[in-house]
Amino acid sequence: MGLAIRLTPLVRALVVANGAVFLLQLLADRFFPFTQWFGLVPALVARGAVWQLGTYMFLHGGLLHLLFNLWALAVFGADVEQRLGTAAFARFYAFCGVGAGACALLLAWGSASVVVGASGAIFGVLLAFALFYPRRPVTLLLFFVLPLTLEARVLVAVLGALNVLMLAQAGGKGLGQLAHLGGLLFAWLWLRGPDFVAGFRTASRRRRAERRLKVYDAVSDER
Repeated sequence: MGLAIRLTPLVRALVVANGAVFLLQLLADRFFPFTQWFGLVPALVARGAVWQLGTYMFLHGGLLHLLFNLWALAVFGADVEQRLGTAAFARFYAFCGVGAGACALLLAWGSASVVVGASGAIFGVLLAFALFYPRRPVTLLLFFVLPLTLEARVLVAVLGALNVLMLAQAGGKGLGQLAHLGGLLFAWLWLRGPDFVAGFRTASRRRRAERRLKVYDAVSDER
């Protein structure tokens, strides 16, 4: 699959919003700590700055950070938006982004480090793409030179594993990696959580029925 950039309605709106907020961030940081106020700082959220769980997704740590996130959103987000519908995609994106921030917050409570970027939400989009189109081939340029083609499900598994390794190397204190993995977790909860719960309940009912049948058989044998 060629990695074509497509701008469906919400993807376009998110690209514009992220770009506009990044420009505001560059200007505002010259006059007051804009990034500290609107990025995700666990120590500040603990003292009441709960808005940061939503605003941190629109700030970025530099131009390359912004461009990579918007590229990934424009490449993978369009198919997910068309599959879910724009309204559902908006709720899904917000759920993954806020959930990713919550994971970083809860696992690094009291930290003064700042987390910025849409990466947590976009990792959720990547997981959705892999679940909807697991065998679709995705070609990337390794080191911007060598073409590497992976199935979507393999790509997401590799990205998840890399973030786990980086988090382990950081001693569990890599807030960016925590947010990325949190985005994957909350995307799975949104897309597969209800099926998992339903399957668990069905399996539990089946086990209870089997136990009752065994008890009934045992009583019948005694008679």
